[in-house]
Amino acid sequence: MKVVMRRRASMLALFLAMGAAPAALAQGQAPAKPPPAASAQPSQSAPTAAARSPEQQRQEAERSAQGQVNQDATAVIQETRNALDAIARNDKAAAIAALERATGKANILLARNPSTALIPESVEVVLHDTAPTDRAAITTQTDAILAAINRRDYALARVLLDTLRSEIRIRTSNVPLATYPAALREAARLLEAGKNEDAAETLRAALGTVVIIDRAIALPLVRAAEAITAAQGLSGKQKPEALRLLATARAQLEQAQALGYLDADKGSGLTAQIAAVETLLQRNQNASAAFAKLRSDLGTLSDEQSAAQRRGRAAS
Repeated sequence: MKVVMRRRASMLALFLAMGAAPAALAQGQAPAKPPPAASAQPSQSAPTAAARSPEQQRQEAERSAQGQVNQDATAVIQETRNALDAIARNDKAAAIAALERATGKANILLARNPSTALIPESVEVVLHDTAPTDRAAITTQTDAILAAINRRDYALARVLLDTLRSEIRIRTSNVPLATYPAALREAARLLEAGKNEDAAETLRAALGTVVIIDRAIALPLVRAAEAITAAQGLSGKQKPEALRLLATARAQLEQAQALGYLDADKGSGLTAQIAAVETLLQRNQNASAAFAKLRSDLGTLSDEQSAAQRRGRAAS
């Protein structure tokens, strides 16, 4: 299990988060003072009764992802690397032994998972929480990104895009069962024939077929769900606090939309549901059913968003 915490805070990102214009940055000028937040804007950082820190959320995602890793698949990859190391030392016997162990594990995987194409062998869980909460700052950075793309300055655009992340990214490496065992057998055959470099190249190519799948969990959607859950728990006894939490949830949905984690139509629908719940609370009416539907719809949307963000590629 590989765990990485990344909190990128480059001076460029810091200046942009404060609302600096790209031209001022290029000329080395001090960034402009950000406009004051509107008084009606609810605090997005106010703690809620059920709030978890980003690190706690990452740890939870890590525990869940770790449960999907197959130890036999992990062993297959490790023994492949052991074989490569042995070939580099010109230790044919050790290389053959490592390949035999890897092939044995791969055959077990095939027998247990005859219809499964990919078996997870490792996972990396990364926290990216660098996005500003202020809509004006997000707009400033978005404009800078579009300007960089129009200039074909893709390096700068990638740096700026990283400052608009508020997510937990889960990267899973998977062994392709359809091709990997055959590559192990071919490498063993080449070793037996004394073609050590060809065997090593076959193993390196096999490692390059490991499929990496990325999945993103949008933190604003997680925080909105937590605020709604907390609001429901307080709705019967602390109505003002429940209403404040619903305002926090709305602000988180607005941030999710501004960062591209939520499309406008779905965001508007959820915001309308929050308004309906607020009206019920203000009228002292039972909001249990409205809360349940709101939580269900947001949960479904979060799952859909996470699935849509899945990206697969071969390992480089």
